[in-house]
Amino acid sequence: MTGMGRTWRRAVALAAFALVSASPALATMKYGPLELSGNLQSQNIVRHPDVDEFHFVQQRNTMRARVDWNWVEKGKWIDRIQLPFIESSKFFLLYRGVYDSIYDYEPTFRERDFRGRKPGRAAVRDLGDMSKGARDAVKFENQLRELYVDIKLADVPLSFRLGKQQVIWGEADDFRMLDRANPLDTSWHYIMEIPPPSFGWDDLRIPLWMVKGLWDIGNIGNISNVFLEAYWNPGDWRPVKVSYLPRPWGLRIQNPLFNREDGAMLAPFRNPLTGGPLERLMKGSALFKQGDYDRNPVENSQVGVRLSGVFPNGLQLGLHYFYQRWAGDDGSPFAPIRGITPTPEGQVQTQKLLAKGTLPVEYITPYIHTVGISGNYFEGDWTQAIFRLETVYDFGIYMLDRDKETTFSPYLPGTTRKDMWKGMIAFDRPTWIRSLNKKTTFFITGQWFLHHIMHNEDSLASALDLPTAGARSRPFCGAPSNKPCTDPRGNGSFRDDVRSWESLVTLAIFTFYKGGSVVPLLGMLYDPVNSNSLYPFWNVDWVVTPNFIVNLTQRYFIPGQSDVQKGVFDPWLLGTNRGRSETALRFSYQF
Repeated sequence: MTGMGRTWRRAVALAAFALVSASPALATMKYGPLELSGNLQSQNIVRHPDVDEFHFVQQRNTMRARVDWNWVEKGKWIDRIQLPFIESSKFFLLYRGVYDSIYDYEPTFRERDFRGRKPGRAAVRDLGDMSKGARDAVKFENQLRELYVDIKLADVPLSFRLGKQQVIWGEADDFRMLDRANPLDTSWHYIMEIPPPSFGWDDLRIPLWMVKGLWDIGNIGNISNVFLEAYWNPGDWRPVKVSYLPRPWGLRIQNPLFNREDGAMLAPFRNPLTGGPLERLMKGSALFKQGDYDRNPVENSQVGVRLSGVFPNGLQLGLHYFYQRWAGDDGSPFAPIRGITPTPEGQVQTQKLLAKGTLPVEYITPYIHTVGISGNYFEGDWTQAIFRLETVYDFGIYMLDRDKETTFSPYLPGTTRKDMWKGMIAFDRPTWIRSLNKKTTFFITGQWFLHHIMHNEDSLASALDLPTAGARSRPFCGAPSNKPCTDPRGNGSFRDDVRSWESLVTLAIFTFYKGGSVVPLLGMLYDPVNSNSLYPFWNVDWVVTPNFIVNLTQRYFIPGQSDVQKGVFDPWLLGTNRGRSETALRFSYQF
């Protein structure tokens, strides 16, 4: 159930993805209305932080199995039982199993911290430091990714999708604004499974149990293809999934709670009764896992609605509204944790929590309202290009504020709520470059993203630059925000101001050779605000046979700032990935 608003851009991108991902081979086993398909993949990644150094960081073996069953056609279930009110229905199942052998191989690699500093020999990041149980928990995956039923009603223009699914809205590629119904799993390979056509977001989104409905309204006056779509997540929402060092991908810090260098559970507070480490966060919360709520429809429901139509001049416009918990996976600054206000009552509460082995801090996932607009328009007279637009306005995101204190100060400042506007404009254009390809056009796509915090104050700080943000042992400076820090180690005051404006530019170009069997792609991501960070990449897909595909990818992370001691705040974390340039080789067999 994809709605009525497909554009040329979607058609071209899907066609490219079909050629590269061997979609024609996905339906090789067909039994009437039942189709069985899948693939086997092996992805091998070598990281090269320096010219004379490389690390083996991934050997991921993946199996996907898929079932497509048109079990209701012309109102009959399995072609036998007549079902009233239902015209057609489809059953869909997608399974994914993964084994990453590096957690058995246990390679040693010297990962730089998020400031770009290489650890000494005594601080080598070794997967062997993880317990066998911890390694077993992440090296395997046995997951039912999607399981849903599509139902189209008879006599009325209504259709539904019920079950575990992904809801994909918006016009932006690679970075998310309106695509927010499903949180991301950044522990697998961070966000490096992009861009299309070789990769996509489907493997990184966390599918959730939801109900989605679409009302095909048709025409309203001179506006055509009008539809209203809505989803309801009845309690199954969860926050973004992250991982920490020594795992080779994810956030470039050690676990800020439990690491033995500067983890908040170990320092500066200790259990006053046992002298041992603290064991939990307050209100039963767990960092990036569980907030102060139960996962049921009453306390954890999320909703989204969109209305879309096409105007006579070809402009497709969509209006969106979301009410859901804040996942923190779209590049916005936010406060993942909140402390206790240092009132007399708050001080008493803090001491009681410490006495029980609880850190006086909670992980927060507040509900927020979001409104947005999406649009696309084909301009055929001058540019022959498709232009895309996407913008959202988030109400009341929690952010860290140095001007407010907690009982965990100076390590953790207080929080404030700020509105945030985000926008994106983009273009897609097929272009002939006959000197390079005489048979097929090149597809060029570019995007410009802007983020703006409304009524920003200089006191807003980055969560990543707290003193417990996973570096080697270092003392807290403690200097006021308006005075320089005298820390002899040059670590600064651990307070990195959040910027009012952020910007990001993406550009990619690809084409087809040898009848579509060879697809080269060249692209880049550029962050002009945060250290002029540049992330160029290229990849080549070779469809050896309709069933066997080889992909070779090279990614580079090039920070423009040489002084790594300056502030590290980077909402898209491109600059913090310095030293993570990599070469990937992937084999896929479709069945």
